[in-house]
Amino acid sequence: MLNNALDSSFAHSAPGPRERWFDLCFRLIILVLAGLWLFVPPAGDSRAQPDVKAAATQR
Repeated sequence: MLNNALDSSFAHSAPGPRERWFDLCFRLIILVLAGLWLFVPPAGDSRAQPDVKAAATQR
């Protein structure tokens, strides 16, 4: 009896095509945002490379 109830609940809880499409798009958006976060440098990066001439001519 319990096994039949579980089988019927799993049959009704299977995602439809619209839910699968939404899940796929959601995961793709999350992956794109994570990739941008990892590979794009921060906008306010104040640690610029020093000028080599100015560093070499210090007294």
